[in-house]
Amino acid sequence: MKPIPHAYDRGARTPSRQPELTVAGSTARKAPTWRSTALFLAVDATVIYIAFVAAMKIRLGTWSVFPSETGITTTIAITVFTYLVVLTLAGLYSSRPESMHLDEFLRYGMALLIGWTFSLAIAYLVVPEQIPGRSITAGQCAFSLVGILGIRAVVRYWREGRVPQPSAPPRPSVDDIDFAPLLNRAPIVIDRDDIRNYLSGRTVLVTGAGGSIGAKLCRRLIELNPFRLVMVDVSEYNLFQLENTLRNLRFQGELDFRIADVRDGAIMKTMFSAFHPDVVFHAAAYKHVPLMERHPVEAFTNNTLSTVSLLRLCEEYDAQQFVFVSTDKAVDPTSVLGATKRLSEWYVRAVNGPMRCKTVRFGNVLASHGSVVPFFRDQIERGGPVTVTHPDMRRFFMTTDEACSLILQTVLLESAPVYTIRMGNQMRIVSLAEYMISHLARPDQDISIEFTGIRPGEKLDEALWTESETPIPTSHKDIVGLTSDAPFSRSELDNYFGYLEQLCTRNMTAELRKALFQTKLSATPIKQSADFPDKFVG
Repeated sequence: MKPIPHAYDRGARTPSRQPELTVAGSTARKAPTWRSTALFLAVDATVIYIAFVAAMKIRLGTWSVFPSETGITTTIAITVFTYLVVLTLAGLYSSRPESMHLDEFLRYGMALLIGWTFSLAIAYLVVPEQIPGRSITAGQCAFSLVGILGIRAVVRYWREGRVPQPSAPPRPSVDDIDFAPLLNRAPIVIDRDDIRNYLSGRTVLVTGAGGSIGAKLCRRLIELNPFRLVMVDVSEYNLFQLENTLRNLRFQGELDFRIADVRDGAIMKTMFSAFHPDVVFHAAAYKHVPLMERHPVEAFTNNTLSTVSLLRLCEEYDAQQFVFVSTDKAVDPTSVLGATKRLSEWYVRAVNGPMRCKTVRFGNVLASHGSVVPFFRDQIERGGPVTVTHPDMRRFFMTTDEACSLILQTVLLESAPVYTIRMGNQMRIVSLAEYMISHLARPDQDISIEFTGIRPGEKLDEALWTESETPIPTSHKDIVGLTSDAPFSRSELDNYFGYLEQLCTRNMTAELRKALFQTKLSATPIKQSADFPDKFVG
């Protein structure tokens, strides 16, 4: 779809921002004073005359210092006058040398060549008998060009050494944006003392610890002082950054950083055997909708099968709580990402036993790695346009602080299997784009918004719960519990997941994508082979 420009009124923007400075310290280029202009005119005229003298010395071997000695006095006068007029029209004398850049030097050099051509033409018309040889005129042009532009280059270098250079403008930071006015709700206040008392003496394990939400959650957990905090992430870089940050914080317990893929059952089993976590926060997941549309196998194995494997390990090693981080895209999903998250929610819901299994359902988390906020920030930094898929696209939004508060408060809640926060009405994506432009764009920028069309797997609106779920109040005023019957038994899900796993093993992506959205869990038989016995029937 061809991008549709969006008429965004920049006149309404009223940020308080320091003006952009040039090397001279002003918001725009300062015009040179009349004294400096007169001085440069005199210097340039002298340079042009000296260029004539030097060219004649090289060609004729004699010095003719005074105009009367050259025999071409009128030609010299015409040349000096023509050069200065052309350079004035080109804007040379309205530019300060310290503000000239390479493209301007090239433009003024071209103006000198034009002036040379015009001066020869005028001299041929006025005093054809005083036209010097071609080697003299060519040498004079070259010497004038080098002299006039060279003097300005020297002046620019000299003044740059004397005038303090301003630092480059800082990269626009989403940390500088206050999204509270946009969300129009008060921050969530958790029951810190009760959560601290619950976590005291317990081991907490966080998957996806290096991500934007996982890292923020780990920092919040350190403030609550559990006995041990085990942080798991598949990204070496993210875990390295997290360790460098957390090692500098005061913490009385133990910190353990583990590089591991949550899909690797053997490695995770070794970890559970070593630490016996009491509380597990499962935040590791793939989160990009368009990317997962193209990779359903990876989405299912990472988002769903890893959750199943982790739950089984929690049961085996007697974990007390398992908190699964889900998304509103799991509600009546239209994307592969949402479908894999819904399957995970179903499985968490089907677990029965002493371990308490809970799901927290997020909206779009502002400024997280997978959110649209850093994407918009980069587009604004490049000068636009900012791209939005559809003018009516709406989403529920929450901050990383709200996301972490929901996760932490959930350990104290018992009234429902699924929890979310009261997020009010959905926000138009284009409103978020306009808000970010107003805070991050420079005053001289006119950044447009273009609509590019809905991408595969996306829908215009999201919902926080299904028709079969009933929202109920909880002991925390900002958190809503969602109750419903478990849609499937654990044995039904285990059997169906086995069928989906075979589709993954055979890389049958088309069949897998279709099966992910099934709500009746009917397994179509797979052709029997020695490696894959056909044990699933519809």
